[in-house]
Amino acid sequence: MRKLVIRSGVLVMLAALLLGGAYGFYWYQVKSFVDRLVEEALPQARVAYGSIYAHPLGEVGVDDVAITLTQDGTRIPIRSIRVRSDPLFFFDPQGRIEAGNWPQTLSLSLQQVQLSLASPLLRTLEQQDRQVATSLPGGVSMNALACGEQTTLGLEALREMGYGQMVMDTSVQLQVMAEEGRFRLSSDFDMADMGDGYASVEISVSGNDLSPAQLLAANPRLRRLELSFQDAGYNARRNRFCAEQAGSDVEQYLAQRQRLISAWLLAQGVQLPEPLEQLYQALEAPGSQFELVLEPPGGLGAEVMAALNSPAQLVERLNMRGRLNGEPVTLNQMRWSEILVEPRPEVLARLLNPDAEPLPEEQAQDWSPDVDLAAPALVESEEPGLPESMEAEKPLPTEAAEDNELLQGLSKNAPEPEAKRYRAVPLTQLAELTGRLVRVRTELGNLLEGRVIEVNPQVLKIEQRIDRGVIVYPLGFEQIRAVEVYH
Repeated sequence: MRKLVIRSGVLVMLAALLLGGAYGFYWYQVKSFVDRLVEEALPQARVAYGSIYAHPLGEVGVDDVAITLTQDGTRIPIRSIRVRSDPLFFFDPQGRIEAGNWPQTLSLSLQQVQLSLASPLLRTLEQQDRQVATSLPGGVSMNALACGEQTTLGLEALREMGYGQMVMDTSVQLQVMAEEGRFRLSSDFDMADMGDGYASVEISVSGNDLSPAQLLAANPRLRRLELSFQDAGYNARRNRFCAEQAGSDVEQYLAQRQRLISAWLLAQGVQLPEPLEQLYQALEAPGSQFELVLEPPGGLGAEVMAALNSPAQLVERLNMRGRLNGEPVTLNQMRWSEILVEPRPEVLARLLNPDAEPLPEEQAQDWSPDVDLAAPALVESEEPGLPESMEAEKPLPTEAAEDNELLQGLSKNAPEPEAKRYRAVPLTQLAELTGRLVRVRTELGNLLEGRVIEVNPQVLKIEQRIDRGVIVYPLGFEQIRAVEVYH
């Protein structure tokens, strides 16, 4: 019995030594990798850290990090840096990536990144921002419009808003779906008392070689792009500060700001449709939240981009949908081709300096603030939300012709047949549309155009030609808001 106890104790000790040795080697590998990164950061920056964190299940990192930029002395403290993946990845991360042997997941997170408003780095960025503003319409950056005498909202403005430093948590995640040939890269940030955001992009590639050297030659295609932002205090502080600078209340400031934004864009030849103006105005409100998703059917690659003839076609191909404060926003009903117009800098100049000399008579006759700053209206349609394919035909002046004595007694030509065009049909007639060309507006505001290839009691399938192939869209009846058929 005594020998059994001794042998068991020896085995336990050996197992503990083996595990301890393996963990020690793992910790040493992590420390060696971190030290190499610190050395590679020189001479651009000096990096110091307090301790190494190495979890055996695949999470490593460092705590109490301080990065000092050697160029200007800016110091950036970071509470912690963490990298998560499978444990074997950290033994040779560079070799695995170069060979295309990506881990299924790889993430990097930084907690409590601090940057003082007094740092030389931010002062340099502020100077660059001021230089850029001098070349903008009116010499004012868009963020500072209607904010009194401010041309940019720099560091001093942020201090008066109550900010002493910038504190941020951020992370980046990579998900690799090797069997499907897809990558998904996502990132999020949380800026204390300012806002937080999220971005995600999904790319597909052809072939099984996922090494960085081969990815650009593997026909990468954008499959999905998602963006979101949530205000967390900046809008309220900016609105109060600028209202004080302008000597008005917040409501008056926002109204004047919206007028100046429209004129500022018009001075550069951009005239936003009314829905976009309303969307931007809503984003200026405290606590606003916006989400945007781009999901081009079949993906968006270089060959598709080359086949598009205009920016408006690209916008339509992106298949955009959005949500503002949790409510769906329709983005596909706008005339994107009408956004670019003739630049009108005199409109902004007049609003910024109402005491200036009157405009020349030929310009004054053309210009009315209500007209210049009004956005293009949505395309009207026979069904709400559906764009009309062609203008309605003008009625013939039949009564005037009959009253004309010179035309009395002459034979009248038969009326020409009405030209084919898209016409609205009731949703109850979906079963009769097989083989017909249709346009379908979904409840999310998307517009699909193609030929109906199948209708069953629950789903309408539309075939659309894309480049040299076709894509079939299955739409549940509950997704469909309105339908037009071409005849």
